Amino acid sequence: MLPLRFGKGNVDWQARIDFGELRKKRVERANQFMAKYGIGSAIIYNHDRKRYVSYPWNHPYAKQVPAYFALLIRGAGFPYVPVHSGVDEEPVKEDAPWMEGRIMTEKELLQPRTYRYMTPEMVKKQYPTSVRQIKGLLEKHGVADLPISVDFCNPHMIFHLQEAGLKVVDGNSWMDECGMVKFDEEILLMKMSAAIVEAGYGELIKDFRIGMTENQAQSLVARGVYAAGAEYIEGWVVNAGDRTNPRCFNWSDRPCRPGEFLSMEPCHVNYCGYKVCYDRTFFVGNKPTDLQKKLYQVAVDLHAKFQSVLKPGITTHDLATMKPRARINFQFPKELEEFHVTFSNHSAGMGITWDSAPHYYSTEDPLVVLEKNMTLTYHVRVRLADHETGGVAIENTYRVTETGWENLCKWPYEEIMTIGL
Repeated sequence: MLPLRFGKGNVDWQARIDFGELRKKRVERANQFMAKYGIGSAIIYNHDRKRYVSYPWNHPYAKQVPAYFALLIRGAGFPYVPVHSGVDEEPVKEDAPWMEGRIMTEKELLQPRTYRYMTPEMVKKQYPTSVRQIKGLLEKHGVADLPISVDFCNPHMIFHLQEAGLKVVDGNSWMDECGMVKFDEEILLMKMSAAIVEAGYGELIKDFRIGMTENQAQSLVARGVYAAGAEYIEGWVVNAGDRTNPRCFNWSDRPCRPGEFLSMEPCHVNYCGYKVCYDRTFFVGNKPTDLQKKLYQVAVDLHAKFQSVLKPGITTHDLATMKPRARINFQFPKELEEFHVTFSNHSAGMGITWDSAPHYYSTEDPLVVLEKNMTLTYHVRVRLADHETGGVAIENTYRVTETGWENLCKWPYEEIMTIGL
């Protein structure tokens, strides 16, 4: 176990996370992987991965679109990052002194808006200007003859990089691999993210009442999550009653009625750039039937089965084969088989970006040997076909330890928790 011995504040009497050291370690690791693949520089648009290489947490509303890029140059320290002169230049310089010499205005490192309407004349002006500035920085650091990786962007950027004589390569794979093994500090930040989700679930059980809608249940969790210090929530899954069977990846104004399951997932609550996947299913204001108890227990047993095979040294292909597989290495109770029970395994990495490496959906995923401080999610959805019993969803985020695993998600799930009474 990696103990969490502090909160989100700062004190003079206890050593806590040294973000200065963590920033340096992440950039050093990124440099190691760039060297591994012979990459000299990287244009990074992905919001989470920019932050991994110590991009200031600025313009978080632009996280869902490739709005601004960071330029990471191998061996040059922290990346070059954009600001707007007269808008956020001074605040970023004050907030992020470690970025001294790396903060650039639009006159120094132009950022064409990839998602905006542009006339052909604007394209011919902005992208060549940006590429000329990029190439100048690469020449300054002596890496212009090495490949430059790009994660995702407007095609005009790639076309003009190539036209300028730069070799463009994929920028997603090496960065996903780079973040697979976490530093201890990153694990602690993931635990803090999990604790924030638990604050949201605490608000739910405290204030939920029968008859509330899914939206209202969602608002209770959101209140607790943001009050506990979350930066943002990437998405929501809130389903009650009939909408748990099959599960819907959204939420609605449907009322929550007695005798129903309520499935809740505040998706990827972020804290200091780290997140977990964390689903729980509650029971609304009544006693569950025997069939509902058995259905819920299947979800619990599936996690137990997964935990029994998770350990360092096995590969993602081993895990894809050994994890619970319906009617192959995992059998359902006969009563559930009569109602055509079905389940699905959602399984991937987590921590920095959603759906990150290592993956173990099947043996077609890349072969990776699991090692300490890799983090994996295991997400179970169980339901009975065309039956009013409803469906159950439980998800945990696991850390691989030296000898086995650690569940970063502490909210109890082994027994059905009734709310709203």
